[in-house]
Amino acid sequence: MIITYGDDSKFYPHPDHVRVHEISGPAFDAAGDPERFPDSGDPWQPSKLYYTGWSARRVRALHETFLARGEESPYASWFEERGIDETLDQGFTTFVDVGDFLANRRAALLAHRTQVDPTGFWMRLPDDVVREVFPWEEFVLARTLVDTGVPDGETEDDLFAGLRVRAPR
Repeated sequence: MIITYGDDSKFYPHPDHVRVHEISGPAFDAAGDPERFPDSGDPWQPSKLYYTGWSARRVRALHETFLARGEESPYASWFEERGIDETLDQGFTTFVDVGDFLANRRAALLAHRTQVDPTGFWMRLPDDVVREVFPWEEFVLARTLVDTGVPDGETEDDLFAGLRVRAPR
């Protein structure tokens, strides 16, 4: 499985994210092709390719939470400047509840000291508040080579759907 950034160049045009998106699809395709890099060892084909992202639903939930707490919302301008509307919600296929792991997520983000300000708006809402209003990480299943077992039109709650092998009884 590969988890990467989607084509969010309009929504969040971070140059690193844009470039990672540009190379992830070709990497997914090349990984299983024995002709592409024959001197690099045996090919290994990932089974799934996911894009991570933010829905309008998430941005709106966080925005409204800041306002309800009497704080200025750092997301206020996102609706106008970035064109965030419900069309951004389309395409998300997988919602993983990470509520019990928000402290780990916070620690991981703070490990990027040059990227994340510990006092910046990304860190202003306490984990218990985030757990109440939007405890999910969101993904788009961009490609799969396995049957996920999830009916069309329904969403996954497990990135490993279709990848686990049951132990013999």
